[in-house]
This record gives sequence, structure tokens and C-alpha cells, in this order.
Amino acid sequence: MDLTIRGYVDTDFPAVCALERENSPQGCKPEVFIRQAGVLFGDTFLVAEHDGKVAGYTIGALVQHRQATGWIVRLVVAERYRRRGFGENLVAAVFAALRERGADEVYLSVAPENHAARALYERHGFRETDFCPAYFGEGGDRCILRRGLTGKI
Repeated sequence: MDLTIRGYVDTDFPAVCALERENSPQGCKPEVFIRQAGVLFGDTFLVAEHDGKVAGYTIGALVQHRQATGWIVRLVVAERYRRRGFGENLVAAVFAALRERGADEVYLSVAPENHAARALYERHGFRETDFCPAYFGEGGDRCILRRGLTGKI
């Protein structure tokens, strides 16, 4: 597999925005979020590149007043690259980046009906800690998952 996980750079902006539009509710405009994430999370905004093309990305973040707690803010793999290990590699890479910056636990939110993503996260040791109806507003229910970062990743 010709896959490289690397830090996000400004030239990735159009490809990452296109991926975000494909994987977000209709009418969502990701440009502001992606541009700001590139500045705010530069060390933990990672891109999966395959044959010179952006195949996916992940954004990790540390909680401002609890630096030992990280979040996977976003993880997206383009449809044509799914079920090929790209998500697995992105999760492992963002774990390493968050751990390197002092995190000893990581959280994420996932839609209850996103069974493929939940299976990926469960393979990486995540367990559900909470269910939040309307987390992102009406129809935006989310499961909150947590995993410790001590020990083997």
C-alpha cells in the first residue's frame, strides 16, 4: 500500500475541503473550519496521501485546560479508499501525535448509526461513555467514546 501520513499543509486545503463537503450535511461549508484547523491544530492535523492524492485526514486536539485529554475532532476517509486500512493508519497516527503532546486519554463523538466508524474505533480500544441526544442540534445525536493512551497503541 502506497500510503503516507503527514502533516496538513496549505496546498491540501482544496482537497480536504472537498472531502469534508462529501462527508457533511448538505449545505455545509467547511472552508472556515478547515482553514482555522490548519492554524490551531497544525501539529495534530494529519493527512493520508495515496499516489499523490489526499485520501483522508484527521484532526486531533488537546482540551485547553486539561492538556492530558485529547479529542479526535474529525476523521474522514474518501469513499473510494475505505476498507483499505487508511482509517486505521490515521487513528494510530493521531494517537501518537496526541500522546507525544501529553495526552493520556482521547475522546471522540460518532453518530450512533455510523456502524463502520464505530467498529473502527472499537478495534482501537474505544468504549462508549455517554449518549448525547441532539449533541449537534436536532437530529445530531452522538455517542461519546473514550480510550486511554497509556500502554500499547
